[in-house]
Amino acid sequence: MLSYNHKPYLIALALALVTLSLGCSNTKTNNLPAKEKIEIEDTIKPLPANRTMPGTISLAFVGDVMMGTNVPDTFVTADRGATLFAECDTILKNADIAIANLESTCYDGSAGETKKNLKSKNCYVFRTPADHAKRLADAGIDAVNMANNHSNDFGDIGRQLTINSVKGVGMQPVGLRDLCECAIIDRNGVRCAYLGFAASCKGTLDVNDSTEIEAMVTKYRKLADILIVTFHGGAEGVAHQHITHDMEMFLGEERGNVHDFAHYCIDLGADIVVGHGPHVPRAMELYKGHLIAYSLGNFCTPYRVNIKGVSGYAPLLRVNINPKDGKLQSGRIYSFLQRYAAGPRRDNTNAAALNIRQLTREDFPNTQLHIDKNGILSILIE
Repeated sequence: MLSYNHKPYLIALALALVTLSLGCSNTKTNNLPAKEKIEIEDTIKPLPANRTMPGTISLAFVGDVMMGTNVPDTFVTADRGATLFAECDTILKNADIAIANLESTCYDGSAGETKKNLKSKNCYVFRTPADHAKRLADAGIDAVNMANNHSNDFGDIGRQLTINSVKGVGMQPVGLRDLCECAIIDRNGVRCAYLGFAASCKGTLDVNDSTEIEAMVTKYRKLADILIVTFHGGAEGVAHQHITHDMEMFLGEERGNVHDFAHYCIDLGADIVVGHGPHVPRAMELYKGHLIAYSLGNFCTPYRVNIKGVSGYAPLLRVNINPKDGKLQSGRIYSFLQRYAAGPRRDNTNAAALNIRQLTREDFPNTQLHIDKNGILSILIE
């Protein structure tokens, strides 16, 4: 079990630092190919030295997005996703940067292979048609996380073709080791870096690898004013809405100690940490002035994913943070409900926000984060 703050980890970290000082490191994150360093570091143009940063930058986040699939059978809306985001796109577009978790491959054709039995009723393999990538971009999404358990549904070929589809409509993918680890996005004189991690997923930045976490967060912290981290982790389902503060297990897999992961990222320099993966919303907390949202659950999964009850709650989180220190200024949880074959629709009962509010009170009773009945975020003054 991974621990981010116990003595064994500190000893391992000290040994790793000694190894680095001797120039003998053999960790996978320190052996990135030269091409990766050229693509990321050497192509970033410096921002003007005398620039004036705005007083706030707005970020929007949603959880899992799987807009439709053509395997094993075809499940897409009659208008091919044209109205999936009709009731939330204004909120997403009005944010400086909007981010989603792409819980699917996304490309046309039948390239790539899956090891799963497509004839099984319990086979969850997703391949969204390529034209749906534009639906997501048109809704206002700037970058998507691919660090999740469905990015590898069709192997290396499927991942690369999905990257091509995402980039082809102007979005940036993140979370795949050596392929698309990080996105750099400039908005209004503010440079943001965005990293994605996952638990027990092949080829992704790893929630359970403290060495990789430190290497990635430290590396990209130096390149941007604001560092955004998202993660796909935690046990799945309605029985797992609460934060355990321990390693979470699901179907025999280590799905991360998400509490320690989030705190560790902020300790290393991340400004905001947002999770998804459990398919249900989870609590939020304020840690050292920085927001952690432990799970935004599902957002647009109109087919082949359970959207009954709390699994159908689809929160959209929008926050304003100070670009000078990355701390939360204000925010709001917009409540949506998923509809089969339709996508997220506005919920005037604010079920998602009220759910997260209650979970936050139960899991983090001493947090300075206040969530009112309308989903408005504010900071309690001690």
